[in-house]
Amino acid sequence: MEMCYVSKGINNYIQVSTANGLIEKNSPVAYRLKMLENNDIEGLIRPIAIELDGELTLKYNTNSYYVLDRLFLKFKPDGSFLGIIMGQLERVLNRLREFLLEPDDLVIKPEYMFYNWGEKALKLIYIPGYGKNIKEQLKSFLEYVMRIFDHRDESGVRYMYGMYDLICEDTFSIWDFGYRLEGSEGDTDYGQSADYGGRASDGNKTSVQEKEITKLVPLTSGALKEIVISKYDEMILVGRGKRETDYRIPTTQISRVHACIYIRSNGLYVEDRESTNGTFINSVRLEPLKQERIVVGDLINFANEEFFAV
Repeated sequence: MEMCYVSKGINNYIQVSTANGLIEKNSPVAYRLKMLENNDIEGLIRPIAIELDGELTLKYNTNSYYVLDRLFLKFKPDGSFLGIIMGQLERVLNRLREFLLEPDDLVIKPEYMFYNWGEKALKLIYIPGYGKNIKEQLKSFLEYVMRIFDHRDESGVRYMYGMYDLICEDTFSIWDFGYRLEGSEGDTDYGQSADYGGRASDGNKTSVQEKEITKLVPLTSGALKEIVISKYDEMILVGRGKRETDYRIPTTQISRVHACIYIRSNGLYVEDRESTNGTFINSVRLEPLKQERIVVGDLINFANEEFFAV
């Protein structure tokens, strides 16, 4: 079995090729694939199955998601974010049981795990026949997180190591992530109500953290430097053109004048300048010539070039 990332224009996906030819009809693996193709399972990216050169190939569209290991290159995870990840992992595993799917076929590797900022949701790929022990995958994932965790978050550290100890126990069941950090004043019940990012949902209202944005950090390879936000600037034109723009992204998917960033006393705003491939905030495409505010934690896309607001 071979996994690889493939990019075509503004489309990105994971391609998985089977090593042993087509899946046999009526086999358990064929049943799992059928369930994936015919159902939207919460937390999983639905694959598209095609035959290439006599082999079954699965394609997982990742356009709307951000890869966890790349995200962690830009900032350290804390207890709140880890709580979200572990809580949603627990729900995904329970959903697998409802659909009679094998948990060992879930891929728990940071380079193949995704996060949707608009939905505040973890997204995973499930490969029928993958067959990697889920308990060992969970242990390896937490060991990876331990190396990059923000250890200033003391209650988060206790949660992380408590969860790790739970998973290492011989009696641990993947159907029960029963460890919750609670009891002492100021502790957080991680995995239950934690939120992450610049926008926090509260019923039908949206509260915005009033932290000032200082820069937009590039998360993809087309942009070579940060977009620095200065209080002395009123606007920053973004695009491919050398003379027309203040910040240049020299890739073919970017329009000559693609978007404008407005710097105002009440915050930062982005406007799409009728670009061909669009401008997005947290995977939502902006209406051309309409200004939308961004806050710390937002992901901004100019076509397929992605930036993180910090």
